[in-house]
Amino acid sequence: MTTGEPGTEAAVTNSGTDQDAVLNFTIPRGDTGSAPPLSLLSSYSTPPQPGTSGTALLFDQNGTSYGSDISHTAGSAAFTINTPGVYAVSFHGAMSPASGVTFPLNVTLTLQQNGAAVPGGTALHNFHTSSDTANLALSVPVTVSSAPSTLQIMPSGGSFLYSSIGMTVCRLGNIPSQS
Repeated sequence: MTTGEPGTEAAVTNSGTDQDAVLNFTIPRGDTGSAPPLSLLSSYSTPPQPGTSGTALLFDQNGTSYGSDISHTAGSAAFTINTPGVYAVSFHGAMSPASGVTFPLNVTLTLQQNGAAVPGGTALHNFHTSSDTANLALSVPVTVSSAPSTLQIMPSGGSFLYSSIGMTVCRLGNIPSQS
């Protein structure tokens, strides 16, 4: 078998006789194609900020950003998904109890899509002392069937301080069709 150039016709030739055929196949190579464009956005915030139950975490800086499928305004909580598809969302951050809270203090961070909890998108820690610090993280795929769609990290449980937070949203591709 011989591999032909992309766009050429497949061919079969006989290099033997009619009684003892030796068939030689030429099959064209497929086009290489191109990878889909990279689309991601990362945001972060490093200085400690006060957090309270029901008030979404704020990301004061935007980091790496490619494409227009995801947008975020520096200093805001909302990440906007502008194109339907499947996205990977990862979050990390340091949490500690605010002064004057009652222990134990259970702080839960939940990734929300359009105000609803994303299944599997939760991280939590139960604080027992004022000197306790926890690094919380979550990583979860999110399906966006219609755009625009909003993602944010919503805390519950009480007052706390958060710092060194970061969130990256990356478009993985189109939503696969169900057969």
